[in-house]
Amino acid sequence: MKLSEALSQWYLENQRPLPFRESRDPYAIWVSEIMAQQTRIDSMIPYYLRWIEQWPTVEALAQAPLQDVLQLWQGLGYYNRARKLHQGAQLVVEKYGGKLPDDQKVLQTIPGIGAYTAGAIASIAFGKRAPAVDGNVLRVTARILEMEEDITKKTTVDRVSQQVYEWMEDCDPSVFTQGLMEIGALICTFKKPSCLLCPLSSFCQSFARGTMEQYPIKKSAKKPQELQVYTFLIRNRKNQILLSEDHSDGLMEGLLRLPQYAQIPESVKTAVFVENRKHVFSHRIWRMACYQLECEDVVLEKTHWVDCDQLDSIALVTAHRKWLKKMMEAKQHEQN
Repeated sequence: MKLSEALSQWYLENQRPLPFRESRDPYAIWVSEIMAQQTRIDSMIPYYLRWIEQWPTVEALAQAPLQDVLQLWQGLGYYNRARKLHQGAQLVVEKYGGKLPDDQKVLQTIPGIGAYTAGAIASIAFGKRAPAVDGNVLRVTARILEMEEDITKKTTVDRVSQQVYEWMEDCDPSVFTQGLMEIGALICTFKKPSCLLCPLSSFCQSFARGTMEQYPIKKSAKKPQELQVYTFLIRNRKNQILLSEDHSDGLMEGLLRLPQYAQIPESVKTAVFVENRKHVFSHRIWRMACYQLECEDVVLEKTHWVDCDQLDSIALVTAHRKWLKKMMEAKQHEQN
């Protein structure tokens, strides 16, 4: 039995009943693949279902206001994924009449669609022999071949892509692609892989030598940059909060935030310190010194007042929404 046959048979018998697997719609698969990047499947499913309900087609997403898109995305993080999905939908409507192309290379010309996502769409939705190489696939392949190369290098990814392409010969690409992903997610996990349950164990060089946990080889990631910032919750007597549109730090463009600065502005020197908070991004850490100020007239660039009862309908930076929610709940408790 070939590797592809063993993998496909296992997948058809053991696949998880995930909602996005109920459709071969290229758009639905595109959305699910983008959402699943750097996000746990059980966490992204509710977002996926709400998204497809609200924007069931490429055309519907293309016409949606970006603020609505970012608001629905809140909690998933890595907001650039949502922005690129929105931009990509607009391009697909404009250039391809609302139909995603079935060619892997052409798919990669669409905003937010890289080699992996293009391979996933092409193979799962269109049945093309197109490798989709993500972290799971890199790990599984590195263990099967006992690859000594660093999987963060492009040359390694290219080698894995070529190997996956060869394995896909004479099989259903949709089943194969999803099967390889599923093996990585359920069986060939980063720690303590379940090798005795793996349908690929007879093909796996690292299993034969007992070296599974030595692979894949990956260089150490850089430590995230830590930034000291000063964050301000500014209210007025009209039950309004001052929000900022300043994205000069390059993070989360399109989302509103509380006024936040590297230095305390002169106009809010009278603000009262409340607490220190920490928010971790993939490549940065905000060490937030949080202040509160009751004020009717304050001059800060790129800010405007927003009614408190509108906050739930606004796309707001998660780190600030969490603190804002805590402070508003505390104030409500005091009033009661």
